Amino acid sequence: MTDTTQNTENLKSITGLTDQEYEALTAALAKMRAPKVEESSAHTKMLSAVRNQLQQRLNSSQISEEERAKLMHDIAELDRKMNALYA
Repeated sequence: MTDTTQNTENLKSITGLTDQEYEALTAALAKMRAPKVEESSAHTKMLSAVRNQLQQRLNSSQISEEERAKLMHDIAELDRKMNALYA
């Protein structure tokens, strides 16, 4: 088992970091928070498939205006989510 006492004694407050340490920490956190390519790719494919199905339904001439408005809203929401994945 590792000695956590020694590790915690070496920890610094974020306000006590040098510019170089702060940049390294920021880069490490950004890397940790970034979505994994495999996960976002599968998620994007799923969202795209759902969007295509909604678009096909929207193109159908046998839907009410209420359903058309809901489909347009849902498609816009999916577009927003997919754009957020690439932002």
